[in-house]
Amino acid sequence: MTELYGETVFGADHDLEARRLDALSRMFDPATRARLVQVVRPEMRCLDVGAGLGRISGWLAEVCAEVVALDRDTRLLADLHKVFPTVRVVEADITEEQALGTFDLVHSRLVLMHLRNRVEVFHRLADFVAPGGWLVLGEAIAAPTMTGPPDSPFRQLMEKHWYSLEKTIGTDGQWGLRYPELLRQAGFVDIGVEMYQPPITGTSAAGQFFQLNFHHLRDRVLADGLVDEPTFEAAVQAMRQPGFSDLGMGLLTAWARKPT
Repeated sequence: MTELYGETVFGADHDLEARRLDALSRMFDPATRARLVQVVRPEMRCLDVGAGLGRISGWLAEVCAEVVALDRDTRLLADLHKVFPTVRVVEADITEEQALGTFDLVHSRLVLMHLRNRVEVFHRLADFVAPGGWLVLGEAIAAPTMTGPPDSPFRQLMEKHWYSLEKTIGTDGQWGLRYPELLRQAGFVDIGVEMYQPPITGTSAAGQFFQLNFHHLRDRVLADGLVDEPTFEAAVQAMRQPGFSDLGMGLLTAWARKPT
């Protein structure tokens, strides 16, 4: 059976999903906003694909003329338009054809890496960008740097949980590295790329995110057999210690402009 992100894995009906996405937002939103602020303008019409809790959509609404917040499950976006009237929430599957028009800014974060037809979806997003507009894409990169010893339980769990995601829903933890070349091939200009890798501690947003992530994936990771239960529990316990500090996944953000 083909499994999909947002259904059997990380579904919005899971009681911890809102908390997990909140931690993810606090983990990566500062880096995303710092990039977007370089290109957004008041007159822009924006598309935010995979809006999640709507934090980036809401931030864009404070700056831009119009924002479309798109997600295949909008239950966590139900009240967004009440706070930000210029945001239009659209429930749609970006893996299928969508008649949305074109936008001055198209943003997506941590979406395509979880899709099996990610190249097709990349070109769909590129087509949504109006001439002169910007495409800004962010993806998680599987632990580009870690500081703990290779045999530490935390490092083993961090590395092996990616395998579980790849096996179940087809996640590619290196997908974002292809963006600069894909953008060039698609005819975009002014291409840039950067990496942000936040710290994992017992109290940081990244630490809270991974504790929730591992909790959700626990049965799957153990079933894969690459990490045994004592190693799993030792990794989780280590993350909760006051002195714990390491690095986890990075956020690679690529941006480019479509020529006029």
